Amino acid sequence: MKKKVLIVEDSILMQRVIGDIITSSGDFEICGYARDIVEGWAKFNKRQPDLVTLDYELPGENGLVLLSKIMNSKPTPVLMLSAHTKDGAELTIRSLEMGAVDFFTKPSGPISIDLYNYKVDLIDKLRTASQAKLPQMLVRKVRENVSTFRELYVGIAASTGGVRALNYIIPSLPAKCGLRIIVVQHMPRYFTASLALHMNERASMVVREAADGDQISDGEVLVAPGGHHIRVDKTGTRVVLSDEPTRHGVKPSADFLFESMARAYKESAVAIVLTGMGRDGAAGIKLIKQNTGVIIVQDPDDAVIGGMPQSAINTGVVDHVLPLNLIPDKIFEYITKKK
Repeated sequence: MKKKVLIVEDSILMQRVIGDIITSSGDFEICGYARDIVEGWAKFNKRQPDLVTLDYELPGENGLVLLSKIMNSKPTPVLMLSAHTKDGAELTIRSLEMGAVDFFTKPSGPISIDLYNYKVDLIDKLRTASQAKLPQMLVRKVRENVSTFRELYVGIAASTGGVRALNYIIPSLPAKCGLRIIVVQHMPRYFTASLALHMNERASMVVREAADGDQISDGEVLVAPGGHHIRVDKTGTRVVLSDEPTRHGVKPSADFLFESMARAYKESAVAIVLTGMGRDGAAGIKLIKQNTGVIIVQDPDDAVIGGMPQSAINTGVVDHVLPLNLIPDKIFEYITKKK
């Protein structure tokens, strides 16, 4: 049975473009169109869609208002449509924190007729979003700083659903306790900078988007910038950004990071694989395990999308498979664990 999609978009022309692309897939049918929040909310309740595409730029209140209504009443997979700008990135990160599964950037602004050129990518996003499991909001546990700790270098891989997961894990960790964290979240330019800013507002640790040559410091989280791979240098003290080709179709790729961490940090390396589609990170964790590091993976049944966690588990080298709410506890356990 085809899944029902509600399109919330104020431009009638863009409604037609998006609708044509969605129906061409053969997997979905359009159950309604809406041009503003009031109409969108009414049709959501009447048509009971399986999936919603939601534009930010709507008359009156923006799309986040409708997203909030949906998530607070009948949580349903929502794919946000975003402008590829700094302002669009800010709204995108907010929507992902609120529960949207993913986003798709309009290539030419609000009216993007050339969206037809990206139909394969949009349909892939829709198919992924339609498979998503929507997690419950978790209450973060505040942990105190510790005076006796073991220095650890933590690499985190995340894709679809990762923003919400990261915004639980990072603010749950104390500052200045021997943790140095590098995050690879599959996102384009601008969006990773907004992600870092949002996490920094909530976290005890300092969170920022990485620049080439940045020092890796206690109590800091470096987020790989979209469009660049990130590694640690041979000394393990600084990060190196590169413009090498995509791996598994993504850039940044966690495998680049994990492989460099394995060589630099040995038993002090911890790799964490969170929610996402695909297999990024699976190759890198094998090298980390060969060098006596630790592998933690989010339980696929607990993830928004279980592909990346399951690919990691299939390697046979994973130490811990945990639901999201227990991952900060496990990191904290390793911080305070004697060698």
